[in-house]
Amino acid sequence: EKKVEAMKTLISLQLNGESMPKMLMVVIRFVVPSDDHKLKKLLLIYWEVIDKTGPDGKLLPEMILVCNNLRNDLSHPNEFIRGCTLRFLCKLKEAEILEPLIPTIKNNLEHRHAFVRRNAVLAVYSIFKSFDYLLPDGPELVEAVLQQEQDASCKRNAFLMLFHSSQERAVEYLSQNLEQVSNWSDILQLV
Repeated sequence: EKKVEAMKTLISLQLNGESMPKMLMVVIRFVVPSDDHKLKKLLLIYWEVIDKTGPDGKLLPEMILVCNNLRNDLSHPNEFIRGCTLRFLCKLKEAEILEPLIPTIKNNLEHRHAFVRRNAVLAVYSIFKSFDYLLPDGPELVEAVLQQEQDASCKRNAFLMLFHSSQERAVEYLSQNLEQVSNWSDILQLV
């Protein structure tokens, strides 16, 4: 309870321009080990708003610990935590943090829950769009997901990624499934 309030205050201060670099290690030591979902969500917001680089422009050494925490959350047994972490990765613009997470992100494309797969596709798309060298096989991975996927919103996300990153694959998929388009759900037809 107190940690939640403290994190809210810390995020608020950070958003208002207060730089508190010494609090990063405190958060890593005392908040990261928690399994409270509300705290995990606040932690993702905190990771988003903090400065991840030092004055020299290089990644802070503490970010290695953050990266490890993100990897653990991407392998968490709770699909909500996995999905939220994947959604958070869509907002990250530091390739050094994303690079070690790529194998875990790829594994989440095959998760049993559609919520996780849907967010994994979005993460792959976002990473491919910003750092295509990290995921050169992104379109192939998403095309494979699209071929097997049953969930409409996950299918939609996968098709949108193909449409924006590899149009020839998107056209190929459409031409192969032309007869089925009328049976697709609205969310997919409206793409």
